[in-house]
Amino acid sequence: MSDPSRGAPVFAAPHRITVVSGLPRAGTSLLMQILAAAALPIADDAARPPDPDNPRGYFELAAVKAIRRDAGFLGSCQGRVVKIVSPLVPDLPSEGAYRFLCVERDIAEILASQRTMLRRRGDSAASAADEAALARAYQAASARARAWIDAAPDAPSLFVAHAELVASPVREIERIAAFLERTSAGVAGSAARRTASDPGSARKAGEPEAVGARAARRRLALAAMIAVVDPALYRSRADG
Repeated sequence: MSDPSRGAPVFAAPHRITVVSGLPRAGTSLLMQILAAAALPIADDAARPPDPDNPRGYFELAAVKAIRRDAGFLGSCQGRVVKIVSPLVPDLPSEGAYRFLCVERDIAEILASQRTMLRRRGDSAASAADEAALARAYQAASARARAWIDAAPDAPSLFVAHAELVASPVREIERIAAFLERTSAGVAGSAARRTASDPGSARKAGEPEAVGARAARRRLALAAMIAVVDPALYRSRADG
């Protein structure tokens, strides 16, 4: 079987920084895994190794934490995927070319996931009042991030519900793939759109091999992306 990493990644955007965002514990690592499975290049320094809270890894770049002081690391992120949590999104330089994949999750699930993480690390649990204050702060940070994205001059975005992604991965990952294609650059993206709308258009366009090969790699990439989603790792649910 062919490897979707052979050749240029089907969903690449060399002229953009692909930002995966969301609140902590919202599912940003899952989105990063999905994009890595599609062979998109990831900005990850492996400084934070996998652990029981994220057994497949965090896919983080430590320099992101200092973005308010120094955003120079973004120069090396063009054409790559970088995780930037919602509270830090407004610190991005507004003149950059980005595309955003944002994951949204029920705030109660986020707090429950953090509670479990604290217990596992032996830290004391937050009081109900502290959790309520954190929930308000998170909701405000999420609203500020969304407002920044909406106001940015060149920042197309797609918002994905974590619960829907886990419950209906085929549908949601097709949505993600369609967004990535719309925001990709070059002939490959145009060819993919023609193929998706009219499978016979590749032959009409006189480029059956190029488009056919890309369509095959797209199918493989989608299968790899879908395979990443494991409902067993969805451990803090609003429904119990």
